[in-house]
Amino acid sequence: MTSSSPAPARRLRLRRPTAAPAAVVALLLVGLLGLGAGGAASAATAAATDGPPVAPPITLSVAPDDGGVVSADVPLSVTVAAVNPSASTVGAGEVRISTSTTALATRADVTSWLEATENPASATPVTLATAELAGIAARGEGALALSIDPATFAGWAAGVYPLRAEYDSDQGTRWATSVLVVSPGPGTGALAVVVPITAPALTDGLLTADQLASLTAPGGDLRDRLDAVAGTSATLAIDPAIVAAIRVLGTSAPTSARTWLDDLLALPNSRFALQFGDADLATQVAAGLDAPLAVSTLAPYMTASDFPASPTPTPASTPTSTGTDAGGTSPLPTLTELTDIGPVSVAPVFWPATGTADSTVIATLGAQVVDDTSSITLVASATVTPDPTPAWASVDGARVLVYDADASTQLGAAAESTDPVPLAGALAAASAYAALATAAAPDAPLLVTVDRFTATSTTALRATTALASGLSGRTATGLTDLTAGAPATVGVASLDAAAEPAAALTTLLDDESNLAAFATILAAPRLLTSPERASILQLIGNAWRPQPGAWNDAVAAHRAQTATTLDAVGVVPPSDITLAASSAPLTLSVRNDLPWPVSLVLIATPNDPRLIVQNTTPVEAGAAQKTRVSVPVEARVGSGESMIRLQLRSPSMVAIGPSIPVHVAVRAEWESVGIIVMVALVGGMIIAGVVRTVLRLRRRHDDARDGDTTDRDDDDIDDEGSTE
Repeated sequence: MTSSSPAPARRLRLRRPTAAPAAVVALLLVGLLGLGAGGAASAATAAATDGPPVAPPITLSVAPDDGGVVSADVPLSVTVAAVNPSASTVGAGEVRISTSTTALATRADVTSWLEATENPASATPVTLATAELAGIAARGEGALALSIDPATFAGWAAGVYPLRAEYDSDQGTRWATSVLVVSPGPGTGALAVVVPITAPALTDGLLTADQLASLTAPGGDLRDRLDAVAGTSATLAIDPAIVAAIRVLGTSAPTSARTWLDDLLALPNSRFALQFGDADLATQVAAGLDAPLAVSTLAPYMTASDFPASPTPTPASTPTSTGTDAGGTSPLPTLTELTDIGPVSVAPVFWPATGTADSTVIATLGAQVVDDTSSITLVASATVTPDPTPAWASVDGARVLVYDADASTQLGAAAESTDPVPLAGALAAASAYAALATAAAPDAPLLVTVDRFTATSTTALRATTALASGLSGRTATGLTDLTAGAPATVGVASLDAAAEPAAALTTLLDDESNLAAFATILAAPRLLTSPERASILQLIGNAWRPQPGAWNDAVAAHRAQTATTLDAVGVVPPSDITLAASSAPLTLSVRNDLPWPVSLVLIATPNDPRLIVQNTTPVEAGAAQKTRVSVPVEARVGSGESMIRLQLRSPSMVAIGPSIPVHVAVRAEWESVGIIVMVALVGGMIIAGVVRTVLRLRRRHDDARDGDTTDRDDDDIDDEGSTE
């Protein structure tokens, strides 16, 4: 463990008199005028104020190797590490390693020793070794390994003993604590170790191809976890969302991801499935759910072209079911095939986050039955009575497996340690708690978990799993050996459920209900509902527990995205409309921002009975586009103001978006006036044409008559001339 002592008093450093500040000059003048004492005090105060800041304290840590277990014939190696965060070099100093001949008798004693905030005093101290730690450069680190003769512990009684390191540094005595274990011999009861195989915190329902490629590549988190448990006897608690994320990609899954999945399925380790996304079970119970949430299908994540037909299908890689893709045409893997984690030895098993399983949670989970088998809930010993508690037990008839909470927490801390000394210290603490459990009941089964952790390395997790698999000299086995025989009856302490996560889940489920109603506009509603359920389970995943601030932001972002989806379809608000005729179509647009076509019904409701509107109009809106819709309108009034309210609904009559009011100005009398004017104009033109024609005929008639008269006169003249 790492500890720190109170910082020493600040040293005053005289500053070189370069350009003296005006305030200092003024103080000197005051001193010369006879106020020397007061001036000197003020100068000292100024010097203290302007002095250098206090250097950050040196941190010291100490840890024994091999889980802190003392061997009779192998020297015990103890490592001391010091970190100098200051900007100055720290000189060499003596390091003393000590213990006590008085053992730490209880878990509370061990916890108090490891978490001490002041240099603790131990009864009957014994110095084990002394050495000099070399000087440490500014912002550097120093380490010292000391070997302790095993004969030192000859004749010591079995138990957990305190271990302390003291370092005489330039900043005073620094100190750190850890523990040693003198084992009485191997425990005779069964031992099981549970290691989680989970993904980082997610907001989407499944890992993407890019995320999978990164996590399953060499050095990736999932690759490291799998490599660390390979060859061990640990029981694997696997998030089925991980294997599903790989399988839904079919042939387009990254090569590293497919290799990782093959390696997982090839492991002989016993295993059980966590809830999808490792969703927080206590949060779901606190939200009032009678059963844990589950996804119903993952078909929207699949593409038929990624699943070519195979003449020789195999269960591990090729779909053999009659599942369908989002369009319902191509055979795709079923949900069971997608989430298959390999042979399961004990099922079903629920693992609530440590410290969250109270009687209500256990009762709710214990009531779940799968394939006529009652469920088993993993429960931390810290919430179970009496102490010590057996591993195989029942709470009011609900079956539980009780794991050692103290040892499991230390194993989880070790798994995510990045430095060797904190890693070794956490493993020693886990050994100490397991030793106390064995001392209390040597032949009782012992269950430990590598409590959920956020990050790891292959080295840290492998060392953790290896030590956990041999705690108290036992040999790890599967959960089946722990569930043999009749369970003991135990009680569970009452817990205060976290209100904020439960309230957030309730809100998310309300949003999901709204989205499910909205999704009825789609030919396949699961295109929206299935990813939504998967995303909710990921959002309440246990990976978010260490980062509540980021979780709040993720929930808010998800709700904003849901609101955007619910607003993706609607009537484009039209401008005011003027009807210049007694009947005309009302033309408007329906917006669809979804990537899929939707089926809608447009409901038009006038507020004036004299305005007749087609009440329902089917609308087939294409994907990501606006669709024009015409609604016939007939006015029974020559002139007036009215309004039509437009509302989109799904084929099942679910309201889609808000209703839109449209103001309609009816000017139907303009049509009659126009007809009269046109009739008058046409009639006038006809009359004018008739008059013109008559006049023309009359003129021709007059011209013809005048022509006859002239001809007759000419004939008379000719007759007279010929007579003469």
